[in-house]
Amino acid sequence: MIEQKDLKNINTNEITKEAWDAYQEDYAKLHVEDYEGWINGHVSLDCYEPMISLIGDVKGLKLLDTCCSSNAWQAYSWHNLGAKVTACDITPKAIEIVKKNVEIMGFDIKCVVADMQTLELIGDEQFEIVFASYAIYVQDIFEACKTWNRVLKKGGRLFWENEHPLIHCIEENDTGVKITRDYNQPGAIYHDYWDGTCEEDYVGLPWVQNCWRVSDFLNAVCDAGFKIIKVHESNKSNEKLPDDFMILAEKL
Repeated sequence: MIEQKDLKNINTNEITKEAWDAYQEDYAKLHVEDYEGWINGHVSLDCYEPMISLIGDVKGLKLLDTCCSSNAWQAYSWHNLGAKVTACDITPKAIEIVKKNVEIMGFDIKCVVADMQTLELIGDEQFEIVFASYAIYVQDIFEACKTWNRVLKKGGRLFWENEHPLIHCIEENDTGVKITRDYNQPGAIYHDYWDGTCEEDYVGLPWVQNCWRVSDFLNAVCDAGFKIIKVHESNKSNEKLPDDFMILAEKL
């Protein structure tokens, strides 16, 4: 059940933080760590082509992963490509799990609890690359893009990967497509509980999903002081609609 609420004057990131933190141990069960694979140099970023090829060699570059979650597979992949990685997540439990796994594997990854919208604990102009994802959890993507610009060095690059906005308002099935919400009305949707866990009887805490238009993503990046290098829509699920939306931009 989904209940609509007036969430404009509430910090919805804190609502989602509580639900996401409570979910992390269950989420980690869905992603059992292949320590040997990561230690042997495994990289799992093929889903981000053609952006990865445009970014090029990241060896020795300081890279911030703004939302690593407890499985941190992107952070581990960037590490194995030679980047100097800082992995952030808004939830202490996620970072606790990542720290444990990093210690087991002997990886040199800095782990920080921080809200990706504000990154309070991250100083200015620290990184050459910011890797951002999961915009549905961010209440204000315009503030988030300004934050990511702040922590990047001049000429640094933002690689932002998101679920495509269309998948939150259109359902595709065998008979065609069904419009489920108004694409032209971005905003927050209150969910009564968090699901998706590996335990069938799990009922999580309430969380807030934030829906955006393609124009919102592009304007947020440009307004923050970036130059867009490339935009890519992918179709990993082989359906008729795109499921991923990626932006590569450079700090001016």
